[in-house]
Amino acid sequence: MADREAQIDAEDQVVIQLSHQIRALPGVTGCTLASPGDDPRQPIGLPPVVVAQCGDTTVVIERPGTLPGMQAVRRRIHAVREHHAGAAHVWFLRRDLGQFGQLPSHTVRLSGRDIEHQRVAPTEQQLAILDAGGHVYWLDGKLVLVPYGYHSFRHPARPEQDWTAWPKWPPHKDPRDDWRISKPRPAPTADCWGLVPIPLSSLTRTRVAFHPADAHKIMDELYAAQEGRYRWRDRRAREVYAERHAPPPPQPAPIPATEASATEAQTEPAPAPEHPQPTGQRDAETPPQGTVIPSPTSSANLAQAFPPPPASPPTIPPPPQHLPSAPPARRQRRWTDAFRMLRRRRER
Repeated sequence: MADREAQIDAEDQVVIQLSHQIRALPGVTGCTLASPGDDPRQPIGLPPVVVAQCGDTTVVIERPGTLPGMQAVRRRIHAVREHHAGAAHVWFLRRDLGQFGQLPSHTVRLSGRDIEHQRVAPTEQQLAILDAGGHVYWLDGKLVLVPYGYHSFRHPARPEQDWTAWPKWPPHKDPRDDWRISKPRPAPTADCWGLVPIPLSSLTRTRVAFHPADAHKIMDELYAAQEGRYRWRDRRAREVYAERHAPPPPQPAPIPATEASATEAQTEPAPAPEHPQPTGQRDAETPPQGTVIPSPTSSANLAQAFPPPPASPPTIPPPPQHLPSAPPARRQRRWTDAFRMLRRRRER
């Protein structure tokens, strides 16, 4: 009994310290302690709550050491609804092995950087708070961890896609294995919860309300990143399929042996002519410069081009008999004299 009373005093002291932190936040106009629904005959087993006023918004903040059973959690939820209607009910859980760190962390990519986010498997009490409209956060000093839903799935294999053994992909991972996010509150069907760390002071920084705006902004970035990741993997699966099913390149036709030898003969360079080296002395058989030496090859060609002369001269036939004979010389002179006289008369 004494141990239980000491534990209750310690938990009350934690809530008192939290009230000082909440009161110091910008935008908080009032901060009190209360124990809604507490019955001395049947205590709920939870420390008092911090009731903070942020403008027109009322926030009821829980800071339990450990979550009690489902019956106590439901009684506190109903009591807050009765005494503080319309208030936001926020539960700040302690970062301990019983309520945190059951799952390994996972890597997320934000603004071109890889960041590790913690993951937690929600308990039955935490799911009941979420189902009742409450908010479950983890508080570690001045750091708040806001959950989002983590849903693992496998990409379907569509026609003309290849997801097997991608090049440059880790061999122990399947490119079809992926995950998606549910936000700003985890969906009831989430496999686990991922946690976004934000400063406690940021809960009332952007507006006069108790609102994790910075965490929701990071969740929006995670959603945009997952959409780009989906499109990239889908496109990559199609590219791998196209690479592995591409037709082989056409092979050149074989060259026949005769054409190959002719091509080699054309490409083979001709041997360079051999030039005799000057010795300074004229060869005895070399004729003097300017002497024309008949080529035997040229004489043979001329002999073949012209036929040999005939053995006897050809016979010339006599002129034909029907051709008229030439006029006598007297008739020619008569016509010439008449032509001259006619020409003289015209000149006169």
